[in-house]
Amino acid sequence: MGKKQHQKDKLYLTTSEWKSIGGHKDDTGTRLQRAQFKRLPINHCSLSLLPFEDPVCARSGEIFELT
Repeated sequence: MGKKQHQKDKLYLTTSEWKSIGGHKDDTGTRLQRAQFKRLPINHCSLSLLPFEDPVCARSGEIFELT
């Protein structure tokens, strides 16, 4: 059997093709997002981000202001 014209048509993308269409993640962007994230102090409300006076803890573990 002879070779056909479209014999090299693949049903998958190679790594270089995937990168050329922008399918890879940029490491610098994820590092910048991690650097901008700051953990909320334990004595602050999860909604208002302010220190609380009357804390209430939800079943999932978040701490909220009672009022």
